[in-house]
Amino acid sequence: MSVRSTDFSPSRRTVLRGAAAIPIAVATGAAVSACGPTTDEERDLADMLVTHAQAAVRQQKAAAALAPRTTEYTAALTVVAQQRGEHAQALRDEIGRVHSSSADQIDDPGPALPTLDALRGALASSTRAAADGAVLESDFVAGLLASISASCKTLAEVQLA
Repeated sequence: MSVRSTDFSPSRRTVLRGAAAIPIAVATGAAVSACGPTTDEERDLADMLVTHAQAAVRQQKAAAALAPRTTEYTAALTVVAQQRGEHAQALRDEIGRVHSSSADQIDDPGPALPTLDALRGALASSTRAAADGAVLESDFVAGLLASISASCKTLAEVQLA
């Protein structure tokens, strides 16, 4: 068995080809790493979702408070409270996944809604806001907001009709 010597000395053309491939590899790596959301984008998404979650919590509390005082709508208000509570939890879960430190802001939902008409108006506003958000987002968040929008419309126009 003979051993062959492998003295490899690249030609100038081989070196130039290799040097030309380096910027392409670097650009490809940068493009791939830029595909994911940045921390700022995650925080912005979480902040937008916090607004929706705060509205859900406020409407849940309003429906629960109005149910015993508005007896002709007690059953409907119970459904509204339950559904908006589920919306708040789904939003809380997504906020926790996207940017967990933003979830602390949810528990400050703002002023109470004192009347049934105020609750209807807030549900209509949530319908529009969630629909607008769904159009701007993609993937799971778009589906979540679209679902919330449809549910809020049903709650306002069917349950509280």
